[in-house]
This record gives sequence, structure tokens and C-alpha cells, in this order.
Amino acid sequence: MKCFDFVIIGGGIAGLLMAYELGEFNTLLIDKEGILKKASGAAGAFLFPKVGFNTKYTEFINSGIVEAVNFYKSVGINTNTKGVLILPRDKRDIEKFKKYEKEITLPFKKMDGGFFFEIGSVVDPSEVREKIKVNFKKMEVKKIYKRKNWIINDELEAKNLILATGYESVIDIPYIKIRPIWGERIESSNYKADGNLDIFYHKNCSVGEIDGVLKIGATHKRDCLECRENLEEAYELIKKANEIIKIEEFEIEDIKGGFRASSIDYFPVIGKIINIEMLLEHKHIVKGEIPKEFDYVDGLYVINGMGARGFSNAVVCARALKNHILENKDLGILDSKRLFIKWARREGEKFLKEINAKG
Repeated sequence: MKCFDFVIIGGGIAGLLMAYELGEFNTLLIDKEGILKKASGAAGAFLFPKVGFNTKYTEFINSGIVEAVNFYKSVGINTNTKGVLILPRDKRDIEKFKKYEKEITLPFKKMDGGFFFEIGSVVDPSEVREKIKVNFKKMEVKKIYKRKNWIINDELEAKNLILATGYESVIDIPYIKIRPIWGERIESSNYKADGNLDIFYHKNCSVGEIDGVLKIGATHKRDCLECRENLEEAYELIKKANEIIKIEEFEIEDIKGGFRASSIDYFPVIGKIINIEMLLEHKHIVKGEIPKEFDYVDGLYVINGMGARGFSNAVVCARALKNHILENKDLGILDSKRLFIKWARREGEKFLKEINAKG
């Protein structure tokens, strides 16, 4: 049985970039489908800023956009940086944009009632897959257990295991709830559109032309596990795009869909996994007290919940988790322990009763 320093489960953009960051070690990425085959493969991979009040979340998203664009350029991936015009969706948004203007920290210009950001970019998931090389094995995880190290399917041994499984799970972690959000992208090289396609757009959907292909994408349905690619939703995307530029013809040549992984508070979830049985010794956590120290499961980590901005968020999160693992650097608001505290306050009493009932 071959032993690795790190095994990462999940070949989406978070797992891929985590494997890349840990490439100096004996690291293996595994996935039952392949690299960037599901939601990440279907993503529009639009690297667009967020317009809003200057909250911690907005700061995280927008600093991540800058870091991601620089990263992809550094590894030879075309970012197609030609700027994005972010437009208000309705009358209420128009009023909000007036307030947002004073709080935008990235360079921008006012244009057509919205804000134009020169940094707006798009990467191609297939090029990301091609350019970012990691040690990969196609494998469906059927069994995981812990001895001295982690054992996967009685085939692999890992000193450290990192879960990047999106909305699916291979180990039950009660305090981490990841919601599936359905997103789609449609493409056409046979289209007629009346508008400035030298830039990208975002309103109720994202629209952009790259190398003669017009791409329209949106992430829009929560907890919709029955969602699948279909023409009806594709035509809805075209309708939304028509609110931005006039599309006279659009022959749908490709429809891709997938479930983006989102946390309850929208921030990504990274860090060490907490042993929830620590509540037995620290019952005060249930009452809202934050412990000075946490009891962690040895060698088990998570990087998940990248949301609709996975191709930028994953760059930041993979680097942060690497620095946390190797240098114990603080993860701040991204640390998964924030979710443990909320879970303990909400469901800790129930958990303790169930444990006591079992004797």
C-alpha cells in the first residue's frame, strides 16, 4: 500500500489548486470522475469583482479576484482580462449602487449606470486543467478509516487527508453543511448580438465573448439536486442576457451544468476538522463560550464551499490552508471552527443527549 504525505479527495478547482500548492510533497489528488469534470468544469470561471458595501465578505471576494488573476497569469493561463461592466438588476439596485459607489475599493469607472472594472477576467476550465499539473488518480472513495494514518479503499495510505468534495461527503462532519447551488453555462459560436463585446458583463447573469464564442452563465438555484441541463433553462439564460445586450440569434452549441458548493454563511470553509466529542468535556461551548483550545481529528482537513466564485476563491483558500498546515498561520473568518461554534450552540444539547442515551 503506497503512502502519501497528502491525499486530497475531490478534483474540483479547490482540490486541484490544493494539490498544486502541496506539489513539493508526496501528494495525490483523487476523484471518481476526473479533474474539473463536474461543477468546476461547467463553471463560467468569470473572475468578476463584487459590488456592495465594504464588508469582510466583499473585501475577501475582491482581494481574491486580484490574487487569482495574478496567479493564473503566473502559470501561463490566459485570463482574457478585458474588463467587466457590473450593472444594477432593478430599480432597487439602482438606489443601492449610489450607496455602493463610495465603498468600492478596486479601481473602477462609472459606465451605463453601472461600474466598470478593468480587472474583470475569464479563464477556461479546460486550460486550467491542462496547465496545472498534479499527481492524479481516478478513484471512487468507498471506504475511509483511521489507523496510524488514513486508509482509503484499502489501497492508499495518507498521513494527511484533505476533503475537497463539494456538496457531496465521504466523511460525516455534522457541523459542516454544504449546500448545492445549481449553475449553468451555455455557449455559441453561431450568434448575432448587438453590443460591445470587447468587454464582459454581469447583471442577472454573466455574458462574455472569447475567441468568437459567446458565453452566458449564472448560478441561480439552491438545494436543487434534481436540476439538470435542459433547453428551457438555457433559453431563460438567453432571456437574461438580452437584458444586457440585444441577442438576435443564438444557436446553443453547448450546455454545461453543475452544483456549486456553498456554505451557510457564503464564506469558504477551510481548516482542521474538530472532534465534536470534545463537547463531552467542554459542555460550556453549548452555552456560547468559545474554548481556548480545540480538539482536532489528527491529519484531517477541509477545503470546501467555494461558491459561485470558485476559480478565484480557491486560489486564496488553497494558499491559506497550505500556510495553516505547514506554519500554523491563522485562517481568520475562513476557519471551519466558526461553523463548529454555531453548530454547538444550535445542536450541541441534542448531540449530548444522544451520546448519553447511547450510554
